[in-house]
Amino acid sequence: MIYMPMYKKSLCILLLIALISGGGVFYNQFTNKEKTIETPSTDITENIPVNDEVTIYVSGEVNSPGVITLDSNCRIKDAIIACGDFTPLADKNSVNLAQKVTDGMQIKISALSQNQNDKTDNNTNSNENNNNKSIQNTTMVNINTASKEELDTLPGVGPATADKIIEYRETNGQFNSIEDIKNVRGIGEAKFSKMQSRIQI
Repeated sequence: MIYMPMYKKSLCILLLIALISGGGVFYNQFTNKEKTIETPSTDITENIPVNDEVTIYVSGEVNSPGVITLDSNCRIKDAIIACGDFTPLADKNSVNLAQKVTDGMQIKISALSQNQNDKTDNNTNSNENNNNKSIQNTTMVNINTASKEELDTLPGVGPATADKIIEYRETNGQFNSIEDIKNVRGIGEAKFSKMQSRIQI
């Protein structure tokens, strides 16, 4: 049996540990290099052109029809305003004002139909008649000189009662007070109360 001093044994053990550690480090580095795979860069920027404007054609019942260019986010309402708004004859319900415009589209504003125009005219005439009636209902009527038509405008007085008032005047002379009209056949306290604020002598 070969005798080896203690310090040599310790030195051999340290060398053995160093060799094992170095081999492990070398092995790890080698295997990591094999596992590393380079991936190609995918950072590709594509330049996509963006068109923020659209060109449309507006025709029909607008004040300035024609081809116009608007922002792509605009609505049909904006197109109508850009063309000077609707004409008085435009049928505003013929288009969807909230719809977005698209490039190349045509917007045609229809005119009101004849029936709608007639209805509008009738409403206008009716309003005028009502206004005239309101004016008549505030006009004072002289019961001594009023015509049948003027008497007919009084509250509670129709053509028949107007004839009776004129007949009373022709028979008995002029009224001395507005209360005397109650002497006319068919005019009582109730009718007098209705017309009192409208009659004079």
